[in-house]
Amino acid sequence: MSMLVESLRRLYHNNPPRVTLEKLQQMLENGKISQAEYDYIIAP
Repeated sequence: MSMLVESLRRLYHNNPPRVTLEKLQQMLENGKISQAEYDYIIAP
């Protein structure tokens, strides 16, 4: 995965999360990340 995706995953899994699910959904809708990347980021 790209550095962006790895960074987003790390920020999403922080406690508390520094990137929200809503922000990730927005990035998906805008084409900044793919569905596969989105799934990878939010996976436990």
